[in-house]
Amino acid sequence: MKEVYYVYNNEAIASCVFLSILDKIESIDIARSCLILPFLLDDKTVSFIKKNNSSESNLEHLVNINQRLFASFNKRYLSLLPVSINSLIILKKGEQLYVNDNIIRKSNTKINIDVEELGDRFSKLREVIPVFLSLIENYSTNQLYRILKVQL
Repeated sequence: MKEVYYVYNNEAIASCVFLSILDKIESIDIARSCLILPFLLDDKTVSFIKKNNSSESNLEHLVNINQRLFASFNKRYLSLLPVSINSLIILKKGEQLYVNDNIIRKSNTKINIDVEELGDRFSKLREVIPVFLSLIENYSTNQLYRILKVQL
């Protein structure tokens, strides 16, 4: 993994992304959570999702209209998998979430995530999270892995 890529996409911002997502949804399975960072920590993907935000859009359509962008998804997935796992472990040890039967839920202990203090990048990520969640909500985890061509 490139050092610059890791510094730019680290456990701190990843943890904030996970907490923001768990503010919007009640729970998420571990395998599905590992798909979050390759989407949301890639600036080009975030810009693309933001520009193509419409009620008719679905994930398969977005993947088809920009195959070049999603061709690198598996590589991003593999690069960010350790960051995803480390972030989830940090949040679990910090009692911000708990895991039961491969399902992640946010705990009642709450950290106040002040968007302004976390910078412009996180503000943009936070804006696109609801769009991202709407794109993936109608698919099973298996379908998402297939659509995104993740190779394990």
